[in-house]
Amino acid sequence: MHILNAVYGDSTGGRWGATLKTAELLAGRGHRVTLLIAPEDADKVPDYGQANIDVVTLRNSGHYDLLASFRARRLIRARGVDAIVAHSGRAIYMLKRAAPSGVPVIAFNHSHNIKRTLKADAFFCITPYMKRIVDAATGGQKPAFVISNAVQVPPLDVLEVRSNDAAFSVGAIGRMVPNKGFQHLVAALGLLAREGMQFRATIAGDGELRTTLMAQAEALGIRDRIDFPGWIGPEDKASFFNGFDVVCFTSEWDVQGITILESFAWRKALIGTDVDGPSSCYEDGDTALVVPPMDPAALARALRRLHDDPSLRGRLAAKGREQAERSYSDEVIASLLDRHVCDVVARSHGARARARA
Repeated sequence: MHILNAVYGDSTGGRWGATLKTAELLAGRGHRVTLLIAPEDADKVPDYGQANIDVVTLRNSGHYDLLASFRARRLIRARGVDAIVAHSGRAIYMLKRAAPSGVPVIAFNHSHNIKRTLKADAFFCITPYMKRIVDAATGGQKPAFVISNAVQVPPLDVLEVRSNDAAFSVGAIGRMVPNKGFQHLVAALGLLAREGMQFRATIAGDGELRTTLMAQAEALGIRDRIDFPGWIGPEDKASFFNGFDVVCFTSEWDVQGITILESFAWRKALIGTDVDGPSSCYEDGDTALVVPPMDPAALARALRRLHDDPSLRGRLAAKGREQAERSYSDEVIASLLDRHVCDVVARSHGARARARA
């Protein structure tokens, strides 16, 4: 099939990465993919070469840009597009107006704010919680499927097992904005330092709170124990994750969190917060230790528990790795995308045939 894969809006966050990954996974399953983006985002796309992916830019000034929809309709017809996957409200509005009869528009929901996606014909939801939101909004009258974000699961031979004699090491990564909860992690590490626990921590990423977090660590007397290296590129992921005993996902609210999936893939013990969406990815005592959000004391207790119990760290890490292989790997998600895009197209053709009868 020929699939149009489109996004408009933020081209720096998780949604942008998921859009590119969707194109790559569908192309890997043998589909022809046209990646439709804004002109200003063209330089952020990898060089796909012969990867069965074409990149097309089309200017869109907003949800009600009728000229953009007209141009998109010509593109869809000229390329013989069979299905459209849209990753943002603006893309859905434009392409729903543009799509000819029989070409379904599938909303790939990356946010719990689904209001602007409801015009779509079907939905891909990255967590079961999001699917419940979509089903409630549509009355279950439109197809909706759970398709997680995907993660590249590294081969076992690149995973390093840390020695129990090494200094206890804690990691976290993400955008440094209030809802990610890194301030609670710094506070928890401050509590552990006061108790006399030895540790090293790395909080990677960037954002508006980076300076504030560094100042918080300084005020707690632990600035020399926490590294703030900025963003970690794909080429540095192995050394980054291999350096930790525990990875912390501390969001106060979130959608899924690629950190969760990467921690599983790199076989690291995880501490995660009990928040709607992400918490559907892990189970307390099985694949993670789960703590309330915005609770540094509970987070400190979970870190202390994993510090004191290497065997528990090992069990959580092993179960998380199994979960990544079973539910979140590129291969698994590619298969789900392939199957459900084909299913939505088949339903659309069936509905069109019935309408003609």
